[in-house]
Amino acid sequence: MSVTITLKPILNEAALVVENEHKTLVIADLHLGIEAEFRQKGINIGSQTEKLLERALTCVKVAEPDVIILLGDVKHAVPQISFVDRKEVPFFLAELAAYAPIYVVKGNHDGYLNKLLPESVVSGQKHEISIKGAQGFLFDHVGYIHGHSWPSPELFAAPYILIGHNHPRIRLVSSSLHYGSMKPVWIRAHLDYDAVKRRYPEVKMSDRNAPRVILMPAFNELCGGVAFNAAKKELLGPIASKLLRLETMEVYLLDGTYIGKVGDLEEKSR
Repeated sequence: MSVTITLKPILNEAALVVENEHKTLVIADLHLGIEAEFRQKGINIGSQTEKLLERALTCVKVAEPDVIILLGDVKHAVPQISFVDRKEVPFFLAELAAYAPIYVVKGNHDGYLNKLLPESVVSGQKHEISIKGAQGFLFDHVGYIHGHSWPSPELFAAPYILIGHNHPRIRLVSSSLHYGSMKPVWIRAHLDYDAVKRRYPEVKMSDRNAPRVILMPAFNELCGGVAFNAAKKELLGPIASKLLRLETMEVYLLDGTYIGKVGDLEEKSR
């Protein structure tokens, strides 16, 4: 069956709209409550949950989605549930669920997330919230996974696989001022066909029709991330580190600017 899928990043936001039979808004790596970790290190940052919610709702109003997918690491504290989690995670999810059904793909920070789902009466929640396992799931012919676990074989039937987890960034250096800045980016890459077949011999896939993989930037700007053009980088999770062809990775800023392949940017940054 032929499907036509369009992927449209929301300008200057770490959010993506996927259109096929449904219109889906995708956000990765919220890390609600990360400010508590900063406070433990002596950096006093107030709660950012309402600001994140305001940005997320702006994306919802722009996209008008049928479905919202949160691509893992909704909360930050691991392995426990923090006091902040008990208050802010249900609040955030309930407010978002007032607009569309939500699927949450569990990330490595999402232990016990099922205990933080809001009551249906909270904040006017109108839609269901469903939690999917760490191996990811297929929705509307697209694969969704956080990225810290090996994916379910069914994801390789999709034309696209979307992952979070790495919080991809690019280090840009001014040659005249010797000043560097880290920018969140989108990464588009090809799967390594041979690596996939070694891990998943049962998967029926050719190099020509292998899914394209999109690595999503973190929605929470406090998260930091992996500088993909660093001379020594360690990509996180089995998909990014084991199953992608590094030479195919293309880099896009959040304003949509294509700035080249990761390998070319590595050469320029030395």
